[in-house]
Amino acid sequence: MLTHRVKETLPMRVAPVVILSVALGLAALVAGPAGAQDLVIGVAAPMTGNLAQIGKQFAEGAQLAADEVNQKGGVKGKKIVIRVEDDKGDPKDAATVAQKFASDDRVLAVLGHYSSSACFAAIPIYSKAHLATITPSASHTDLTKQGGKYMFRMWSPISVYVPDLAQYTVKKLGKKNVAVVYAQNDWGIQTKDYFLKELEKLGAKVAATEVVNDKDTDFKAQLTKIKATNPDALAILTYYTTGALLVLQARNLGITAPLVGTGTLYEDKFLEIAGAKNAEGLAVNTEFNADDPEPVVKAFVAAYQKLHPGEKPEPYHATTYDAARILISAFEKAGTDRDAIRDAVAATRSFAGVTGTFSFNDQREREAKDQVYLVVKDGKWSFIGRQTY
Repeated sequence: MLTHRVKETLPMRVAPVVILSVALGLAALVAGPAGAQDLVIGVAAPMTGNLAQIGKQFAEGAQLAADEVNQKGGVKGKKIVIRVEDDKGDPKDAATVAQKFASDDRVLAVLGHYSSSACFAAIPIYSKAHLATITPSASHTDLTKQGGKYMFRMWSPISVYVPDLAQYTVKKLGKKNVAVVYAQNDWGIQTKDYFLKELEKLGAKVAATEVVNDKDTDFKAQLTKIKATNPDALAILTYYTTGALLVLQARNLGITAPLVGTGTLYEDKFLEIAGAKNAEGLAVNTEFNADDPEPVVKAFVAAYQKLHPGEKPEPYHATTYDAARILISAFEKAGTDRDAIRDAVAATRSFAGVTGTFSFNDQREREAKDQVYLVVKDGKWSFIGRQTY
């Protein structure tokens, strides 16, 4: 179930193509200059800063899909080129990147952005330019509604995976007095709301609710309040860097409650920052795990490891790869007209991807599927299974 992206180049001045220096010691990704007949896919992602690990996954997932197609001769003889731009995970920078893609006729479609806030900032620009955009990750429930007909998403909406996480916390773990920490942004606020609502439905008590800014690093004040409530579980609803610091500081303060969190924590960097011992037992739900025994997952992992020996693909490698494949399929059917490409993406049905077989519904969302559950065991992420609670 391997797939990926493309972008077309019309006869305009040839833009130099991105040489990405990925922060935090990640390998550089290099793309050659787009030719006049190339099909160009824009990738908008945080390539620097606290979320650079996410950008790496977007870029590598898209490039893997492009390479597979190009090795077979491209799309009707045209090469697929991936153009990556760094939006830093920031809405203001996301709008700047969106304007770059929208104003370049060679860009036929976009993969991005990571966060819901970044997507909301970019949506009006893409819609005006008639650019089909698939986010591999953003999950705010209003995203595709506000995005109009050009916005698609690969990740299950918050309304699907967050209540499921609450069900896991109460039904599977048996927790009844849960403290919650959430990020102060569009995604974090809605995630918190859905989580608390589901806890209430299940008859569980909310011990404490604390908000954090994703750019802060000291959370002693919030965690001290949480400790005073003596929760029997702590839910971390933040991105991975913030979540790791929360876990580290919570343990240092003597908070021993079991941990649950969203798939935004599922990064090896999270374990490195938090400390594997501190994160032991943490359970998260996500869309993909490389240890899933499904044959299609095994094939994808093998293909990825040919390019990245010793590494395992992570969730956004898989969702970006599937999204890129959908765009490439749309190019094959629709050519280079942006509106025709959008219509071909919307018509996606029973697509066999690494993340499962799915269709886009009328809201341009991938239909709901079972969640992949993971737990930190012996200092490593361990696959529990695909399930819905």
